Amino acid sequence: MGRFRILALDGGGIKGAFSAAALATLEETTGKRCVDHFDLISGTSTGGIIAIGLGLGLSARDIANFYQTQGPVIFPNTSLVQKTMASLKQVFWGPKLSGDVLREELTRVFQQRKFGESKSRLLIPTYDAIGGRIFLMKTAHHPRFIHDIEAPAVDVALATSAAPTYFKAAAFPQHEHASYVDGGVWANCPAMAALVEAVSFCDANLEDIDILSIGTTTTPFSIANHAEAGAAEWNMGLVNVMFEGQVEASVKQAGLLTKGRLHRIDATVSSGEFTLDDASQIKIERLMNLGRSEAVKKAHLEDIQERFLNGTHVIPYAPFKKVEPA
Repeated sequence: MGRFRILALDGGGIKGAFSAAALATLEETTGKRCVDHFDLISGTSTGGIIAIGLGLGLSARDIANFYQTQGPVIFPNTSLVQKTMASLKQVFWGPKLSGDVLREELTRVFQQRKFGESKSRLLIPTYDAIGGRIFLMKTAHHPRFIHDIEAPAVDVALATSAAPTYFKAAAFPQHEHASYVDGGVWANCPAMAALVEAVSFCDANLEDIDILSIGTTTTPFSIANHAEAGAAEWNMGLVNVMFEGQVEASVKQAGLLTKGRLHRIDATVSSGEFTLDDASQIKIERLMNLGRSEAVKKAHLEDIQERFLNGTHVIPYAPFKKVEPA
């Protein structure tokens, strides 16, 4: 099979603008498309939205523009009053944001296209809210994986991005009586899940795998001040430490198994600088500028041009079962 290249995209709400901008810069700098150069693309939550877009043939720039223009529509609570009311709702009454708006905006981009129309193998983590188990939405890259491919791409994107307390669980008509929540509850960084998928179901040899992992910025987080805290005092800090811990474990484990053949693009930012749902225009622009700046760093660009976006196209993906376009 030769080299097997994986693109793994973290979750992080509107902070996906960082990832999308980094990918757009890499595609434009190298003149190469991600969909032509990765054997498997995996994304969780906002990373899942990006992964599906890439698989359906959108350029990374198209996706970055989506975050820039539609981010404030999906995450509208930018005034002090709006933020306060939304936060109170999040704590006491239910999800903070409207999943209907997210569905509407994703439909503008993906239209009625089906998940199985992807030109690349896709692996999208989510969590089965009814069955209480981890779940992975997959293209038909193995004979067993034929149960998700007829689903609208929008439904898969919603299933991976329904972050608890932010959006309600996403119904999934293709799976009868099923609903799903954000894959970030167990795989906010999907690098390890993608590595297991490649070895177990894509016939890839471990020593042939290269992984490009892209984050959504990270913030140093200490639990020292929460050592004796109760649930109310932890508040969203519990979510932060859960996500950060998962990401670190996934990156380090996948890096060890591939003997260092995992390349990570991310940026460390100060506490409170960015949040999952702060989609003010200035924050989005800062995220995108940060993504661009990281992508052009010599240490990143040289390795990516050599191992990933290097002009050597992957063998065209042939699904075991094709879908008819909607």
